[in-house]
Amino acid sequence: MTTRLAALALAAAFAAPAGDPDRQTVTFQDGLNGYAGTVDLEIWAVAPNTCLNGNINASTDANNDGGESQVLMRFDDVVSGGEGRVPPKAAVHSATLVVSAFDEGTTVHLHRMLVPWKPTATWNSLVGGVTADGLEASKQKDGFTFGKISASTSAISFDVTDTVQAWANGAANHGWVFINTGGNGWDFYTSEFDGVKQRPKLVVEFSPPK
Repeated sequence: MTTRLAALALAAAFAAPAGDPDRQTVTFQDGLNGYAGTVDLEIWAVAPNTCLNGNINASTDANNDGGESQVLMRFDDVVSGGEGRVPPKAAVHSATLVVSAFDEGTTVHLHRMLVPWKPTATWNSLVGGVTADGLEASKQKDGFTFGKISASTSAISFDVTDTVQAWANGAANHGWVFINTGGNGWDFYTSEFDGVKQRPKLVVEFSPPK
């Protein structure tokens, strides 16, 4: 009996815990809990020198009235030692980017940006828009839509776990670019939209470093 109890105790010592008591979830969304770090804007080949930051919606379209449009998005101050942030070296279990789309469109790819950009960015300031070539933006997609949305207003989620983990590991946070694969524009609300719940949000579940 003593041997059996000792064996059970040893097994329990090495068993995985039922749950991680240190696991936390934080949400980054302009207007929520005082956060105001979202930067999102459309760049458009037809108006190559016009800054479109401040619009309440943005469109990504391979042929928007004769020229491509892309959308840049970034959540500043995600990784830091502050309250409500993801600490450096944290283990990121999941990270989800959610936008509220309101216009049907063709499939959109989300790529991590590899170069910095300003809130005043334009098509020309980024030298003819962004290319997912491994230099300007990652060749690998963080996520994509499955074609058209099915409702007049729909929350679209992108799995961005790998990117947020890279930021926690020390990579620079330059956000993402939305690139449309066809000529049917895909529109969503930006962080300037009046309704907070329909603004873009980033939800991260993580465990602090041990």
